Amino acid sequence: MQGKRYTPVFRQLRLGSKEYWVMDAKLAQERAAEHLRKGLELLHESASSEEKITGCSELILATDFGCREAPFLLALQILGNPSDLLLPHQDFLTFLRLAAERGNGRAAYRLASCYAKMEHFPAIKSLAKTHFEELSSSDRVRLAEYYFAMAISEGHEEAIDELIVAYAYGRGLISKNLAKFQRLCEALVKQNKQSVMIGYGAWLCGMTVTGEPPLAGAIEVPKEVNRGLDYLFKASRGPKLSLAQHALKLILVAQARGMLGTASLQKLQHRLFKEAKENHQLLALYFAWYATPAGFRTEVPSFIAEEPLAQLQHFIATNEDLAIKWLDIALFGADATLAETAKLLLGNLFVREPKIAPTSKKVVSLASVKMSKC
Repeated sequence: MQGKRYTPVFRQLRLGSKEYWVMDAKLAQERAAEHLRKGLELLHESASSEEKITGCSELILATDFGCREAPFLLALQILGNPSDLLLPHQDFLTFLRLAAERGNGRAAYRLASCYAKMEHFPAIKSLAKTHFEELSSSDRVRLAEYYFAMAISEGHEEAIDELIVAYAYGRGLISKNLAKFQRLCEALVKQNKQSVMIGYGAWLCGMTVTGEPPLAGAIEVPKEVNRGLDYLFKASRGPKLSLAQHALKLILVAQARGMLGTASLQKLQHRLFKEAKENHQLLALYFAWYATPAGFRTEVPSFIAEEPLAQLQHFIATNEDLAIKWLDIALFGADATLAETAKLLLGNLFVREPKIAPTSKKVVSLASVKMSKC
């Protein structure tokens, strides 16, 4: 019977008089994936004791071949079955560390949270009680920040939010720290992290992400309104629509509360027009909606209904030609949903007779509306 030839996972490498055994990375990945698959098949909800033992053995083999998911799943299996003595309970922290160091953000976040004494994962705290009690507070903080950095590098949203809040207000064993808060936020802004641009931009303008002043006891972030606005405008061009809308909302809140200084209304109007003309698709679409004569507004687009940003209408005149100008910018933007909305609104402007605006505007999804003419 002809089959696939055996290929050893380890190869011998000689450097001078010394010999080393080196794992073949590609082959190791293939073996790891196969053992991971077998392990997952065996570790189902109604698995017998024998299946659990075999499944864990498969996950251990996947771990040995460098898998980053298998050690995390082993740790979860142990944590979810603390009374099952057949599982290798004494090694669950080793599995979490392996997973974290191989790039598993969920494992890294759990370790970071537990070392920082955030009290989110009681099962880990209970099983590793002796380990945590042997560490000094300074060592726990050092390890917490070490694993937070790992989780954040993998884009773990909860880790990002938790560490930023900890540096801003103090949480668990982590003390508030202005320098660390700023370094973390600025590093994530450079990585185009949209949510951090919003939060940090708001702080630089003198408010939190909710638009309210920082709570008592928070760090005092020096105001840099222009830089804060830059971050908020950048976030308003980001990929997640709800975050982009919230960034625009915070800009308007800052202006309404006098955070932008004297003559802020004219400066903001100039900046808004400049941004829209420079292919800011979302902002151009808002301008197009408020520039559209009321008689042509047959339906309220869902994104307007969810976040009207009514203050924008004070910056724009109602004019059909102006509406078409802004729609032209929105129509050719990168976001397909916004481009489709622009197409629908443009169709309404080309009907022969303006329709009377209904007294109760109906919110419709894009899928349920067909363009009349284009």
